Amino acid sequence: MHPLEKMIAEGEHLHQDFKYFLSDAKKIARSVAAFANTEGGRLLIGVKDNGKIVGIKNDEDIHLIEAAAQVFCSPAVDYEPKIWEYGTKRVLEVDIAPSPAAPHTAPTENGGRAVFIRKADENKVASAVETCYLQLKFSPEPVNVSIGRPQQRILDYFAAHELPFEPGYPYDTAAIAATCLMSEKDCIESICKLILLDENV
Repeated sequence: MHPLEKMIAEGEHLHQDFKYFLSDAKKIARSVAAFANTEGGRLLIGVKDNGKIVGIKNDEDIHLIEAAAQVFCSPAVDYEPKIWEYGTKRVLEVDIAPSPAAPHTAPTENGGRAVFIRKADENKVASAVETCYLQLKFSPEPVNVSIGRPQQRILDYFAAHELPFEPGYPYDTAAIAATCLMSEKDCIESICKLILLDENV
């Protein structure tokens, strides 16, 4: 079996996305940023959503990927391109590693910018907690986690409500902040620090 067929047989998932063709570097930047911000992955350009290989028509797709990763992602995202020959067709594979420079932002549909992450086989805008978590996790400065009274109140709240320490959990940060007598911004940062502390235990 051709290596390309093996990859396509996996379907779209957390680490793989198919693109029939590229027409908008800003749109593809969301996929590039999402992979870089999550666990890495690969784009297969010239493959339909159903796995049918149609191939790329010319080298324009290569230039669009470069613009997406280097111009429209901020900071720029490193990637490794590879061309697969499949009969008379060519498929562009773009490998993106988890980035130590995360979080990366990309343009949104309304003209703004946001941090995108990969969830299952889709790209999603990161929540405030997920964004803060990435900022702290990849900060060049060491994260200082001190358990003062505010943090203890959060720990007690989590214990009472049986909440997990997961950046992707849909926390009601406004309610937690009000109960724990702190601003929502400080609450989010404290939650993220506690998540990192829990991961490192």
